[in-house]
Amino acid sequence: MSADRSLETGLRTGRLDVDLLAAFPEQDEADRAAGDRWVARAAAFTEAAVPDPDEVDRTRRLPDGLIDGLRRQGFLTAAFPAELGGAALSPYNVVRVVAAAARHSVPVGQVIAIQAGVGAGALYPALPEGSLRDMVRERIAGGALSGFGDTDRAGQNNRLPRMTATPDGDDVVLHGEKLFTGNGPVADLLAVSATLDGGICVCFVDTADPGFSVESTVDFTGSAGLPNGALRFDGVRVPREHVLSGAEGQLRLPAVINSIAFLGRLYFTGAPALAVARNCLEWTRDFVTRRSVDGRPLADYDRVQRMVARAMADVYAMDSVARWSLVGGGITDRWLERFVAKNVLTRTAWKLVDRTIALMGAEGLETVASKRRRGAPPLPVERALRDARGFRMAGNVDVRLDDQAATLLLAADRTGTRPLPDEGGVDLRALDLTPRNQEHLAALAQQTRWFARSCAEAARRPRADLAEDQEFLVTTGRLAAELVSVSAVLARTNALGTGEAQELADVHCTAALDRLSVLWRRLRRDGQPDHHKISRGWLTGSTFPSLTTT
Repeated sequence: MSADRSLETGLRTGRLDVDLLAAFPEQDEADRAAGDRWVARAAAFTEAAVPDPDEVDRTRRLPDGLIDGLRRQGFLTAAFPAELGGAALSPYNVVRVVAAAARHSVPVGQVIAIQAGVGAGALYPALPEGSLRDMVRERIAGGALSGFGDTDRAGQNNRLPRMTATPDGDDVVLHGEKLFTGNGPVADLLAVSATLDGGICVCFVDTADPGFSVESTVDFTGSAGLPNGALRFDGVRVPREHVLSGAEGQLRLPAVINSIAFLGRLYFTGAPALAVARNCLEWTRDFVTRRSVDGRPLADYDRVQRMVARAMADVYAMDSVARWSLVGGGITDRWLERFVAKNVLTRTAWKLVDRTIALMGAEGLETVASKRRRGAPPLPVERALRDARGFRMAGNVDVRLDDQAATLLLAADRTGTRPLPDEGGVDLRALDLTPRNQEHLAALAQQTRWFARSCAEAARRPRADLAEDQEFLVTTGRLAAELVSVSAVLARTNALGTGEAQELADVHCTAALDRLSVLWRRLRRDGQPDHHKISRGWLTGSTFPSLTTT
């Protein structure tokens, strides 16, 4: 598959590109072998460096010397080019390495992911030749740990950051705070967003400089042990040449930064989500094969068989979307697939963990410490539940990303004159699929037309009206994500050509098409409750006071 070809085209035109699906991207032998070596190293290192992940979860501290170990072993630069001291791992191999570490310890995988995906080294491709680029190259090659501070106390989704960068001679002076900054408390070099001259800039801060401080560490329900903090910038001076911004007075930074952010979210949340999902699949097998009810093996029950098959299909779909989005592509390729992949992977992992707990019952919610006390297999399913819920929030909450995905899709071709897609068919015979999967492919082609028609009609609406219709935007973003996942699964199934792949694709597509039918119903404007009236009455205290009365 050509790296610059994307499912976006079909979703905008309404014509499913079956030839594109027939060219599922595959790692070449050298890339796969390089990834295999780093995956094995990541797994071995994490297991040796974190002998008891439950202790990390309990104390919320990584073992002493772990980050130095990551540095010595090259994990902090593995994703970067040789000029930064790295191994130039491909994006999909970075996901594999992060997932390998996260299967044993989620916070270790996420330290690697933040460095690879959103820190100063990750932004290196966006930096112009000059002092800033030279500084970042020198610091990252020298082993600096990095991160990105974006969220202010006011939240992440404001038009402009609350942190200010005030020009002062040859410097800008930073005033403000950043919250929820991964790697922040232990970072050597931080990239942070700020407002400069009415627009957004990114400042590269040496954390040893005066005025920088860690106000407090931040703990979450999941990812316990990940260094995260609330950071204060009280008059931190940053040389002007270490500031990246768009034209004076403009809001936009170099467009490649958005593409880097899409990758970074996949590294930080998608890869650990894939790790958790694979663990759940193994834990499911362990539980089902050792349990019985009244002497009848658990594996003989219809409902259990369905849950196991669904878990297998979930993991297959998650990896298919990751491969489709990342293999063979450059930083700016397949933006839509990479954008929606974060939600596809993290939502699927969350649902899979929830179903795993439903299967295991009380044992699923029992802590590792409790299981050890009574001699039960110490499967950390309860910890995975907490981790997986955090993945959906990290890198921006999932509903906000649905909204953004739809907004970007609509903005990509908002001419107001785009024709509605015709009802012409496409040749579905290019893919070697079972009859059931051929039916799924036909449904995908039909719903691709529906999606393009819906977007074309939306493009004719006033921009302000559309921006306020968040239910439409969120639902459209979810529709796009489901259509991408079905496309990736059918494309990979065609490439693999095995009966097992066909069966898993059937399970995934059946469930996905059920979800799509619900989403299409949400787009209908008739028959909807008046959510605005109901919520405003409650928020102003004028209705239903008894709801919170004991």
